[in-house]
Amino acid sequence: MEPQEINQLRERLGWSLAKFGRYFGVTAQAVLKWERGTAQPNDFALATMIQLRKRLDAVEGEQQKQKFINGLKSALLTGGIVALLAYLFNQDE
Repeated sequence: MEPQEINQLRERLGWSLAKFGRYFGVTAQAVLKWERGTAQPNDFALATMIQLRKRLDAVEGEQQKQKFINGLKSALLTGGIVALLAYLFNQDE
């Protein structure tokens, strides 16, 4: 993903640098570096972001988008990144 794509993904989710970073186990400063192109996410974070973007692109309508985002938050709060991946890769909706 290009730096601007990471920024667009974060903004589509409505998450701050700190919140986005927390979900990937990094600081807000690290996310800012990703968005500026001065650093790159690791392969695991990058693959997760790509899948997250694909899933978000597939969601239609604001209500469905919000439902999806709420599901992401719930998965991350209860199980961290492993739960996020399970949520992203096992959605049939």
